[in-house]
Amino acid sequence: MGKAKKRNFRKGINSGEIAPGFLTSMSRQEALDYVIKRIEEKDFSLKTKDIISLFGISAEELAEAGAAYEDLQALKGLFL
Repeated sequence: MGKAKKRNFRKGINSGEIAPGFLTSMSRQEALDYVIKRIEEKDFSLKTKDIISLFGISAEELAEAGAAYEDLQALKGLFL
């Protein structure tokens, strides 16, 4: 995680925008695992979308990690 992303991540945790309990840094794989877990629980909250945006996770990555087509359609607005 680069300096700018780490700074934004910490700012999000401190302000409560990102759920407390995250480490001060998160790898891309940890972020992908977190997003897949949230999608499986049908949690399309702002926190889930923020992690997707922060790490630039693509629909293809989510599909390869196990996200269903219907779930990807629910998040369609986040992907270019």
